[in-house]
This record gives sequence, structure tokens and C-alpha cells, in this order.
Amino acid sequence: QLEDDDDDDDMGEHDDEHPGMEVVLHEDKKYYPTAEEVYGPEVETIVQEEDTQPLTEPIIKPVKTKKFSLMEQTLPVTVYEMDFLADLMDNSELIRNVTLCGHLHHGKTCFVDCLIEQTHPEIRKRYDQDLCYTDILFTEQERGVGIKSTPVTIVLPDTKGKSFLFNIIDTPGHVNFSDEVTAGLRISDGVVLFIDAAEGVMLNTERLIKHAVQERLAVTVCINKIDRLILELKLPPTDAYYKLRHIVDEVNGLISMYSTDENLVLSPLLGNVCFSSSQYSICFTLGSFAKIYADTYGDINYQEFAKRLWGDIYFNPKTRKFTKKAPTSSSQRSFVEFILEPLYKILAQVVGDVDTTLPRTLDELGIHLTKEELKLNIRPLLRLVCKKFFGEFTGFVDMCVQHIPSPKVGAKTKIEHTYTGGVDSDLGEAMSECDPDEAHFSLSLSHGKGPLMCHTTKMYSTDDGVQFHAFGRVLSGTIHAGQPVKVLGENYTLEDEEDSQICTVGRLWISVARYHIEVNRVPAGNWVLIEGVDQPIVKTATVTEPRGNEE
Repeated sequence: QLEDDDDDDDMGEHDDEHPGMEVVLHEDKKYYPTAEEVYGPEVETIVQEEDTQPLTEPIIKPVKTKKFSLMEQTLPVTVYEMDFLADLMDNSELIRNVTLCGHLHHGKTCFVDCLIEQTHPEIRKRYDQDLCYTDILFTEQERGVGIKSTPVTIVLPDTKGKSFLFNIIDTPGHVNFSDEVTAGLRISDGVVLFIDAAEGVMLNTERLIKHAVQERLAVTVCINKIDRLILELKLPPTDAYYKLRHIVDEVNGLISMYSTDENLVLSPLLGNVCFSSSQYSICFTLGSFAKIYADTYGDINYQEFAKRLWGDIYFNPKTRKFTKKAPTSSSQRSFVEFILEPLYKILAQVVGDVDTTLPRTLDELGIHLTKEELKLNIRPLLRLVCKKFFGEFTGFVDMCVQHIPSPKVGAKTKIEHTYTGGVDSDLGEAMSECDPDEAHFSLSLSHGKGPLMCHTTKMYSTDDGVQFHAFGRVLSGTIHAGQPVKVLGENYTLEDEEDSQICTVGRLWISVARYHIEVNRVPAGNWVLIEGVDQPIVKTATVTEPRGNEE
């Protein structure tokens, strides 16, 4: 027995001398170090036997930059200085807040493109393609239809060369987006109703007229796409005149149906109707077309001449006078003779006979083109000729300046219609006067700050969709960047102040479709894009002083 014990001891010593030679069961073998041995005892290791992450989701996600809209990275070159635009903001009498509305595909966005090209020398439409500068969203460009209202602030000159600050909002024409039109009308003083010359008054046109009248806005009309009467329908000039007159009469009939104001009448003679073709850069009123004659022949009172260019008025070449009776059976109305026939001749000459007689005809009109320009295709050439002949859209500016009130003049009507508080109060009077003066309330308010009142009607997301900026109109006072404000929601009342919140204004911008101009302050009468107040706003809101304006 002792010998057997000695043999066992020898075997144990032998195993220690040769590790790895012992017999170990398969399940007890250790091929790899444990996680604790690799990472240390302080690291917790979790082992999952089933996948909890789907195959469609990557383990390490790539960095994606979301971008939903097309925006300019830098401020583009304009024909005016940005400081000049900022200075015009302080003079409310030189400001016009205008909504462009109309039926689907009646040329609103294309018309704004013409204004953008007029004020931005480096922004040009590509060959035979629409610029669609106010179609910011990628979905709008893919579908070819406006979805969101887009504000544009630019400086435009009238016929006399005087500059005005135009706050224009381009609205969708599709009836499904009528809420976008409502947001634009609420902060505007007037509306320009676009009507296709070939299609005439459509169902949505009638709805927009009713809506504008209910909002107590000044109504003007732009009969667009008049080139369709000539190039597409091929109507004789007299028939084209009847078509245009029928559109004006139909709009007046609808206005008289919805409005009790007998003075609200549209007529080219009054200057609140203009004619245009956005595709070929044509825009004129009777006054601006008469001025072309005055500039060409001289010694013509174009304002008196314009009064005789619409209606059943004929020109007698023998007596050189205008009469209400046709001198001969072949006599044409003055609008046909002095406006439509020259327009027909220009379009027909460019479309029909480019190579032989066009250069001579253009020389007679004072239009000089290079050889390269004469080799252009028909549409770009026609657009270039019309652009040189009609010039800038001064007729549109004249119409808006004369028939759409400035924020100072139209403030009282706007406040009476939209303000739920007392119009006779100090705050109501300040808004009715469109008072930007911060010292106005220094006596009535203990803290001595101005009566800031800003009405926001829309929220615009940033191009990456992370946050919203509130868009609205400053009704009184002046809003400053970094200013503490009180945001009042739609359900706010003096008895229940739950729907209100104190916020701090971030940066302020003036919106010009695809780019924004950052400013430090925005006085009353202007539109503004506000950062930092979007959190409590659901749809519309009122931005005011943190305290003191309990009216």
C-alpha cells in the first residue's frame, strides 16, 4: 500500500512538470480568455444571444445632413444697397405690403421671378426654363406647384424713378393650400389678383375675391399671360380687347356681389388693372404704355393720353382728336390701335420673320441687339426684345403705390378688423397710427419702453428642418434682436393667461425667398422673421412687451 501511495505522488509531480498533458473533459476546456481577463473587472460585459437591432438599421450610422429647401449661402448682388433697403424700413409711407394671389398656374411665381431678375443682376433664368425663385422647397420644385407662401422684400422704382420698399408674399394657387393665402392676406394691406387672359375668371379666383373683400383689403388685378391671346389662341386684336374687357367686367360683378363699397371698382382707366406676360417679361398699365409713346415722340402728356386708351374711344387721324363715335367703319378703338396692334406686330415680327425685316423694325423701336442675340431661339429672343421695349415693371409699381395703402394709411382699417382689444385705447391708437416711436409710451408705461405689438401668422422651418422661425408684421413699436418679449397664443385672455410665455428674441431677418437679410431691429409697418419665439406658438400669435401692455 505504501508503494502505491508513492506511485500516486510521482504521477502528480509528473503532471505539474508537464502542464497540458492532463486529461480534461471537452466542456471544461478553456480556449479563450474571459471578458473580465481582457477588459478588467471594472468593465461590465453584456452578452445577448438574439439580435435586438434590425438588419435595416446600420450599427454605426453615417452622418446625414438633412436639407429640405434651397437657400442661398451668401447675399446675392442687388441693384440697390442693403443699407438703402434698411433705411426705407423706417419710412412707412414708402412701404407696400402686397399679397399676390390667383388661380393655379396663372403666373404668380413667374411674375415674381421677373421682379427678382430686375433687382438681382446675377440671377437669371436658365435657357427656356422658369426660375421659380419663390419655390424654395424641393417638393415644390419636383411637383411644379407652390405649396407654401413665400415672402419677398425688394426695392422697386415707379415710373418717375422713386423707390419703394415692397413686401410681397407669393401664395399657392391650389385650392388645397388656401390657408397659406389666408396667412398672407392677414398681414397685407392690399392684394394683386392674377387672372390668366385665356382662361379668365376661375372658381378659385371668385373665392379669392370674396376672401380679400372680407379682409377689407384694397383689390387690384393683373391680367397675366396676354401672349396666349396672340400666340396660342391667335385672336384678332379686336376680339382680344373684348376678352380683356369681359374679364374686367366679370371681376367687377363679383366685387359688387360681395362688397358694400360702391367705390371699389376696377378699371384700367383708374390704374388698378395692369396687363402682363411673365414668360416674356411684359408688364404695363395704360399709363406706363402711354409713357413709352411720350418718351418716343415727346411733347405728349402721357397721363391725359392714358385716360383715352380704354373703352369706346376712337382716334380720328384727320382731326387728330379722340371721339366716342367711330370716324369710319374700319376705325379701331384706341386700346386696340395704340396698345394691342403694336404688341401684335412685335410678337409677330419676332416669331415670323427673324432674318430679314426684324433688325430694321427693332432699329425703328430703338432696340439694338448683337449678332449673337439675334441667333437666339424664338422664346429667349422674344423675351429679350419685349424686355428692352417695355423696360422695368414700373406700371405694376405705379398700380400698387396708387391703389394699395401704405402701412401708415391702412393701419386703422387693419386694426379695426383684426384687433380684439379696444381700438380707442392708447395701445389701439398706437397701432392705428403704425407708430414705431419707442418714446411714444414712455409716459403711460412705467418701464418706459415702446408699445411693441407684432402679429405672427406663419412659421417657417430652417432649411435643415430643426427649428421654426416666426413670420409676422410689426403693428407698432420696434422689435429688437435679443429683446425679452411675451408671446400670447390664440387662447390668451386677460382672465386666463395660461396661453402665454416669456421668450427672448434671437436674430431678426428680412426674408427674400432664398436668402435672408439679418437686421438688428424692425420698426412698425414691416414684415419680420423672428428667431427664438417658436416654442409656444401653435399657429398664430401676438408678440408684445413682457409687461405693461395689459390692454
